[in-house]
Amino acid sequence: MKSNYELLGNYIRQVDIRNKALAVNRLLGVSITKTFIESIANTIGTDFSNYKIVRRGQFAYGAVTSRNGDKISIALLKEDECIVSSAYTVFEVIDEKVLLPEYLMLWFSRPEFDRYARYMSHGSVREQFSWEEMCKVELPIPSHEKQQEIVESYRVISERMELKKRINDNLGEYLDCIYCELIKDVKETVSLSSICSYVTDKAKFSELEHPIYLSTENLLPDKQGVAYFGETSNDERVTVFHQSDILVSNIRPYFKKMWFATSDGGCNSDVLCFRASDRRYSYILKSVLYQDSFYDYVMSGSKGTKMPRGDKNHIMQYPVPKLTPDVLDRFNALAHSIEQTQSQNRDEVVSLLQLQDLFLKTLSR
Repeated sequence: MKSNYELLGNYIRQVDIRNKALAVNRLLGVSITKTFIESIANTIGTDFSNYKIVRRGQFAYGAVTSRNGDKISIALLKEDECIVSSAYTVFEVIDEKVLLPEYLMLWFSRPEFDRYARYMSHGSVREQFSWEEMCKVELPIPSHEKQQEIVESYRVISERMELKKRINDNLGEYLDCIYCELIKDVKETVSLSSICSYVTDKAKFSELEHPIYLSTENLLPDKQGVAYFGETSNDERVTVFHQSDILVSNIRPYFKKMWFATSDGGCNSDVLCFRASDRRYSYILKSVLYQDSFYDYVMSGSKGTKMPRGDKNHIMQYPVPKLTPDVLDRFNALAHSIEQTQSQNRDEVVSLLQLQDLFLKTLSR
């Protein structure tokens, strides 16, 4: 152990409060992005009395790491109380005047912690990072004032990122409103297949010039052009997408996840890749695929029981409003201007992400 490092077990304790009185009904899960997320589990008829209550300032983590993309699902609750599955371990900091929960969460956010947790996981069927191993984690615990300074510096970076993302979201919503206004009186339609096609080019992941991989789980629902890239084996055959292609999740409950590709890469078979048949349709295609009506249409023709998938032939028959060339040109001019602003914001977000990574690395020094 480094001279300035301490055992985490001396500063945290487990919390096991069950929802016996059914006083809490907000069910959340913990993602590999280290945030609490709304649960997508089918809870009809579920008895929530044995679920664990998590309160603001407490942590929850899933011990299983073997099927988690080499990441550990752990998060700090910053909102009102919720319940989580009894499979999660809930814990809290014993004395926040000695160790700030927000500082500890920064330590958990480091890639090095994920690697450590994965390496220290044990088990035959499912490898788990046990509570005992969690307590053996070593970390530096500077003064309370220094911890506050570190947390505040990270918060400034994070809030700047969120600001840029909100701006991009608002620009996307504005363009969506313009599109809806344009099509409200349009009577004539054409099929989706007339303006785009599926991308079916396949290659081994190792053969990609730009080795970026997307799956349903890390394809995020937004209009800002930000996606989280996953990992796969070099031997997996993936669909090869290019910049400006549109990627849409094709598996329930992940319908309505979409990414307007800002780079080349590969995706798995549960992500549909659309490519405009003409550059003039690139922006309009993006607006078409983001409409609620499109996802309702996909769901109406989905097939399967446990994890339904959209039927490709059905999807390509989706009716698209037919715009005149002059209306299309005006929409494209506006969309191009918005895309340029969003692109600048995305570049800044990428720079801020790099700054965050650098910041987290300095915590161990």
